[in-house]
Amino acid sequence: MALPDDRVPLQPSVAGFDIRQQALPYLLRRAHARAEALFVEIMCIDDLTPRQITILLACAQTPGVTVSELADEVAVDLNTTSQLVRRLIDKGLLERRRSSRDGRAWAVHITATGQDVLSRVLPHNQELIEEIMRPLPPEYRPLFVKCLRLMLDLEQP
Repeated sequence: MALPDDRVPLQPSVAGFDIRQQALPYLLRRAHARAEALFVEIMCIDDLTPRQITILLACAQTPGVTVSELADEVAVDLNTTSQLVRRLIDKGLLERRRSSRDGRAWAVHITATGQDVLSRVLPHNQELIEEIMRPLPPEYRPLFVKCLRLMLDLEQP
């Protein structure tokens, strides 16, 4: 039986790899976790999650969106989006009806209560942006946003 301090020697390729310098997915995950924690701290009310608030906003901006379209819009898989929509319907923040464009699909609409939630949440968006960007020098902030938009194909160079 090996003792806890017995370790397999690292291969040179592993030993020389600095996760904090060379692993972009690691850095993106950490940045996302930080942004998500700030979102929860600043924007989340009424026990809503960041994804639920995002779903509410997308439904407000695209009345009658189908659950499938909504999943694409918010970049969340269809099953999770369906569950989020169901919870928001249960809370009275969304309602669903048969789509007028496709009778087989459900169209999702924000309710007056859902709009009230957004009217209390969205005024804090600028504070959220400022907190997320705070570690960056002010002159880097527009470039940072531009790079994210380029990565997501939301903008052209």
